[in-house]
Amino acid sequence: MILDPILQGGLPQGTSIALVGQPGSGKTCFSLQFALDTAKKGLDVLYLSTENTPSSLIQQARSFGLPFPDQPGKLPIHFVDAYSWRIGMQNDPFAFNRINNPGNLNEVNLIMTDQAKILDPGSVVIIDSVSGLSLSAPDEQRIRTFVHSIAQRIINLKKILILVLEDQAHDPELITNLRSLVQGSIYTKVVDGPKGSLSWLLRMYSLIGVQHETKWHQVKIGKNGLFLQGGTSYE
Repeated sequence: MILDPILQGGLPQGTSIALVGQPGSGKTCFSLQFALDTAKKGLDVLYLSTENTPSSLIQQARSFGLPFPDQPGKLPIHFVDAYSWRIGMQNDPFAFNRINNPGNLNEVNLIMTDQAKILDPGSVVIIDSVSGLSLSAPDEQRIRTFVHSIAQRIINLKKILILVLEDQAHDPELITNLRSLVQGSIYTKVVDGPKGSLSWLLRMYSLIGVQHETKWHQVKIGKNGLFLQGGTSYE
């Protein structure tokens, strides 16, 4: 698992995490890697996509070296498509389910939690992203209510929840408030590296009740996908 260098034993069942970062800082790639790692352990992943079609997510993952199959049904990763309606696309071959009105956050909540109920404990639910949902439901109080409700429901189901947040898409006060509604936070960022290159960094900012590192770690791309570079941290 990609978080193994930071956490001893990974994320516990019944954990909610906010994944926060600026645009282009690797939040979706991390989410896809986490989904892939989970699926390889034989556990299901329910992945809500609000900013990309499932097919484009698969293409993006494969372009970064993540070994996603190029045909649906090969892994227990179930994509819920809340984006195709925006571009008038009828059916995506990788979509397990479809949401045509993501502005109705109560409906999104019910669809995701009802489908999560049939998954084994320890399975993962990913909302990529809450910021994408806010485009259809811009009221901040509705977003707060949605995050609080779905986090409590997924925790009670003994699943792991990852909520992706676009750092620059929201007021800093709202980001802080949303982080307070979950049990932990992961941050991503991109910084200038040597010889004009860019370095992708990730840190576990907080996680209630679990011992973890808080330093920045560099994310690398290997033959089996993404991994955190061992022994190298950035303050």
